[in-house]
Amino acid sequence: MSLVVFPFKSEDPDVVGSNLEVAISHDRVSEVWGVAAEDGAPLETTAGTADRLSSEYGKPLSVFSQNRLGLYRPGKGDGMNTALQKATARGFDRIHFYDADITNFDRGWIDGAEAAADRGYEIVRHRFPRAATDAMITWMVTRPALAMLFPGTVLPRLGQPLGGELLISGNVARALTSDELVRTRSDWGIDTVMTYATAALGAPTYEHNVSSGKRHALYGSLDEIRAMVIECLDAVRSLSGRAAPPDNATFEADPPAPVPDELKDVVGYDIESTMALLSRGWADGEMALARQLPAGVVGDVIRTTSEPEHDFMDADRWGTVLRWLLDNFEMDNGAWEALAFRLWLIRVLAYTSQHVPAGYDAAIEYLEGTIRRYEQMSLPAATWSAESDGSE
Repeated sequence: MSLVVFPFKSEDPDVVGSNLEVAISHDRVSEVWGVAAEDGAPLETTAGTADRLSSEYGKPLSVFSQNRLGLYRPGKGDGMNTALQKATARGFDRIHFYDADITNFDRGWIDGAEAAADRGYEIVRHRFPRAATDAMITWMVTRPALAMLFPGTVLPRLGQPLGGELLISGNVARALTSDELVRTRSDWGIDTVMTYATAALGAPTYEHNVSSGKRHALYGSLDEIRAMVIECLDAVRSLSGRAAPPDNATFEADPPAPVPDELKDVVGYDIESTMALLSRGWADGEMALARQLPAGVVGDVIRTTSEPEHDFMDADRWGTVLRWLLDNFEMDNGAWEALAFRLWLIRVLAYTSQHVPAGYDAAIEYLEGTIRRYEQMSLPAATWSAESDGSE
C-alpha cells in the first residue's frame, strides 16, 4: 500500500486540489492525506475538495490538522511527523511526501519514486533543476554545511537535501518515528534532519530526477523566507558531532537531463528590495556579534551598515563565515538570528551579481564547484584562508 502525504498551510487551494487529484488518481496510490498546519479556511476548502475527489475516485482522501509534536516553532515538521505516526500505525508499505505548492506536479513524480522502490530502494529522493537564483538556502547553507560536517559521505552528493519530495519504506518510517532528532523538529528544519536521519540508517537510496524542475511561487524580498533561513541553519548546526552515515550504503541516481530553457530565465527573488535589507535595522547586539567575526571578513561586514556592499563575500569568505556560524550560532537569540540572516543575504547577493550574469549553466557549475571545494577543505575554521579569491 502506498500513501501520499501533502503538508500544507496557506498554499493556493486550486494548486493543492490539483495535486491531491494527481495523487488519488494514480493506480499505485491507495490513499492520500492532506495535513494542515492550522485550522481555518485553507483546511475547510481543501477538505471539501478531498471529499469530492474521494467520492469520484473511490479511494480514501483525508484532510486533517497536524498535531503539536515537536519542540520548535509549530510548522511543517509537526505536519510530517503527524503523518509518520499515523502512517506507521496503519502499516503502509510506502509513504510519499510532496510539498503542496508544486505547480507542475504530475504522475511522473510518483512513477519515478515507485519504480525505484520496486527495485529495492527504501529511500527515494526527488531532485530537480531550479532557477539559478532559487534554492539559495540549499546552496548557501545546507549543502555547504553538510559538505563541511560530513565530507566523503553521501550527504554532500544529495542534490536536494531540503527537498520535501521523497518516498520512504514502512521500515524507514518506523525508524524515523522513534528518532528524537526527527520527532522533535517541528519547524522548517524537518527536511534537513530527515535527510541526515535517513542517510544515517544506511538504507538503499535513489535520487530520481524530475527534469521539468520544481515550479512553485517564488519570492519578492528574501525577507519572506527569513524564518526558513534561520531554522535550516539551526537544524544543520544540530548535526555537528553526529556520526557520519555508513560509507557502504547503496546510493544511485538518475543521470542528468537537459534543463528546460524557460527555467533558465526565471528570477528567484527581487534583487532591489533584498539589497535594501543590507544596511537596514542594525541593532547594538547584532553589531557586537559582528565584531567577533573572523578577521578576514569583519571589516567588510561592518561597512555594510553604511554602504550596502556585498561583492566581498566570495566562496572562501562564506566558508569561513558559515563555519563560524556552525560553531557559534544561537537559536532564539534575536541578535544572532539577525546577523546570520544578514550574512546569508550578503553571500546570496554576491553570488547573484558575480556569477548569475554568466548564464545559467555557468552559475550552476560554479555552485556545484563550491560544494566540492567545501568538502575538500573540511578543516577547522582557523585553517580557512579568508584572503583567498575562492578560486572563482
